[in-house]
Amino acid sequence: MAPSNQNKIGKRPEKEQVSLTDTLHDTWRVMKPFVHFSVKALKVVAKTLIFIVKHIPKPEEHEPKTKKDKVIKI
Repeated sequence: MAPSNQNKIGKRPEKEQVSLTDTLHDTWRVMKPFVHFSVKALKVVAKTLIFIVKHIPKPEEHEPKTKKDKVIKI
């Protein structure tokens, strides 16, 4: 005769023990697309900021060469 499994009231079934490596592997599998997207987004933001900073005009470019070049109208 085969042994019978009896469920007792108030007793929970035992859960399988999951190893830490399995948990980390599953977490990485789920989060990998988000990590790749955020890295690409940070690259775009960084390149944009570098472009903006490079194209800010320097203060010495706007100064007149001599003070006599200024025209004052009264």
